[in-house]
Amino acid sequence: MNVTIRAANPADAGSIARVHIDSWRTTYAGVVPAEYLASLSYQRRESGWSKVFTANEPARSIFVAETEGSDVVGFANGGPEREGDSTYRGELYAIYILQEHQNRGLGRHLVSAVTQRLLADGFSSMLVWVLEDNHRARRFYESLGGEQVGRKSVEIGGADLVEVSYGWKDIARLVVEPARAT
Repeated sequence: MNVTIRAANPADAGSIARVHIDSWRTTYAGVVPAEYLASLSYQRRESGWSKVFTANEPARSIFVAETEGSDVVGFANGGPEREGDSTYRGELYAIYILQEHQNRGLGRHLVSAVTQRLLADGFSSMLVWVLEDNHRARRFYESLGGEQVGRKSVEIGGADLVEVSYGWKDIARLVVEPARAT
């Protein structure tokens, strides 16, 4: 099955919300409290993504991975780093792919799309935050050459968790072609 990576648009908010919640429920089972995962609302998440699309943030980008049948199976978004890091100026805010579409190269292509946009906007470095117990994602970022550069405590659903950040000082090497995956 061919999958295309493309820039997202406001009509994608519902599909992105579905991927976001479904991915959270599979990725964070056993890490984030089950009650919290069960309480996630497609409607609230869609509303949140709709607000992202209407916000006036020109340096922020959102890309989706879409099947030939126009089903969105993954997404990534990024933009300027949000906490004032002086070394890593860009940030990969989120990347989620439905479990059944993982390990097909989609993640690498989604990261590439965000990276290309960051480069076009004048950012040459990037970081991403990931839950410490999300070992699969951590291996993915390490396979892309990310180096662990930070650590912080976060609270999700009443649980105290730890996030670690991975950074790339030169993101140009993250660009891959073509922006299609199978």
